[in-house]
Amino acid sequence: MKYASHMVAVATALLPLVVGGCASQVAAPADVAKAGATVPAAAAATRLPSAAASHAAHSAPQLQPPNAMESESGIQITRVGLTASGGLVDVRFKVLDPAKARALLGNPANAPMLIANDNPPVMPPHHALKGARFAKDQVFYILYPNVRGAVQTGAPVMVAVGPVRLGPVTAQ
Repeated sequence: MKYASHMVAVATALLPLVVGGCASQVAAPADVAKAGATVPAAAAATRLPSAAASHAAHSAPQLQPPNAMESESGIQITRVGLTASGGLVDVRFKVLDPAKARALLGNPANAPMLIANDNPPVMPPHHALKGARFAKDQVFYILYPNVRGAVQTGAPVMVAVGPVRLGPVTAQ
């Protein structure tokens, strides 16, 4: 019962943030002028960043051209990073050749494993790529449990997909 009352209190406290938005909002000068108020010069110059500017500032760095092994396998590892306070490893890969990627990743025996240092391989969830349809330039991600902290930030990580070894990629 105590847990339920805490949930109600949290939901009540967060409701205005969800409905009104969490980001600070700046009124447009036209909106303020309609209300009959004057707009200071500093407030008139203040604008929220546009979606395009925000996306450009946060866009991913340019990828290196695929190496021979990546071209042969049909996939390129684009990112290996820790998330969820280090409890998960986020691995992203780009499909270079859908037919080659399907042949390699379509076989459940070729589930992509992470090999970091001398630790045992980190296995993906069994349903990671189930039903995946590969298209050129499509980016997939798999979240791996970071068992016993096998992958550390800054450490080189190899991605083993059946007989193919991709990397090493530095974990972010």
